[in-house]
Amino acid sequence: MEIVLVASAIFILQSILSFIQIRYYQSFMHKITTKYAGFQHYHLYSTMERRFFGASAIAIIVIDGNKTIQECHTLQGKSVFAKFKSQTKFQHQNLVQMIDKFAQEQAIRKLSLWEKAIVKTANSAVVSG
Repeated sequence: MEIVLVASAIFILQSILSFIQIRYYQSFMHKITTKYAGFQHYHLYSTMERRFFGASAIAIIVIDGNKTIQECHTLQGKSVFAKFKSQTKFQHQNLVQMIDKFAQEQAIRKLSLWEKAIVKTANSAVVSG
């Protein structure tokens, strides 16, 4: 009987923490979409890269009509305490050129999880646009 109570408590705690993470993601996305509301030719892309067990990473990229990155943010971690980090080094870079740089980097070293998330997001932006 005690194991059922412990399992139930863990399930409830996990549900609450997941809800907090979802609300944080939604509020962050709302902040970005509000910032670019009313502007034409700006597009927001977001994807998730995940390992089978363990951490995951989310990348958010805002590009303009010329495929230039206006904003790039990543979130990596397993806990509710993970927050989005601005990747300012990618701002004002051409999307295709950034993908090419990551392809060259991947030939030299293994990309980190958040870098893979950025590449996945950038590729979806190129394919859709």
